[in-house]
Amino acid sequence: MHQHILLAVALQGWEEFSPHALAARDVAVSLAKGTGAKLSVLSVYEYENLDVSGLGPEELGRFRETQMQRIDALMEQKLRAFLEGIPKDDLTVTPLLKAGEVRPLILRTAASLGVDLLVIGAHSKRSFLDVLLGGTAAYVSRRAPCPVVMVQPGPEEKQLTPVTE
Repeated sequence: MHQHILLAVALQGWEEFSPHALAARDVAVSLAKGTGAKLSVLSVYEYENLDVSGLGPEELGRFRETQMQRIDALMEQKLRAFLEGIPKDDLTVTPLLKAGEVRPLILRTAASLGVDLLVIGAHSKRSFLDVLLGGTAAYVSRRAPCPVVMVQPGPEEKQLTPVTE
């Protein structure tokens, strides 16, 4: 029986929640309810496009700080909206939002929380690096300190296109 489940979900780069994220959320919630486990929901994001040529060091520093605050606020808003889709009845949910390198942060968070199950969406937003390295879900599943459930949405789910923020 599971006591603590970690749902790792990609929210950055999507205008709407991806079918993969929604399917993973449904599976994690069902497993947590079925076993009485705590559920932690983690979204890791990176700061992108923070360098602008032509700015002096002081202006660049202010620009970067402003952009980081904007990205932080946007990700907090996205995570809150994502969590609204989780029924509150008899379920303890802890939101976790971290900035940094996605793969190691998921693994470190799973280890530090001592979770006994990790749920992650196996999405199709694949870059050249994902093809070479095997994708975040595959990478995490090979190195996680606990069993991993990789969730793929059904064929009837609407497919979305990632956006650049």
